[in-house]
Amino acid sequence: MKIDQFHTGYVKSAYKTSDERKNGHVDGKTIGKSTVEISTQAKALVKKINESEDSHFSEKVESIRRSIQEGSYKVDTDQIADKILEKIEEQK
Repeated sequence: MKIDQFHTGYVKSAYKTSDERKNGHVDGKTIGKSTVEISTQAKALVKKINESEDSHFSEKVESIRRSIQEGSYKVDTDQIADKILEKIEEQK
């Protein structure tokens, strides 16, 4: 088999250790950078969750998740309707 410029990358990767392949190790110098920007809406959502009066939020979510998996989760439609009406009244 002839190894030319198009196949050298494959050949080099075949001799890398499994850790190098898992971690995405690449020989050579870095050409550019990647940036991540978090929207103001996402930041506001995180702030609102952190300021939530309910400090046991994740425990409630976990409890609901378990009951859904077990098939025992029941939706209380009256309670949902009451909350919707309550929010509508607050917005008036």
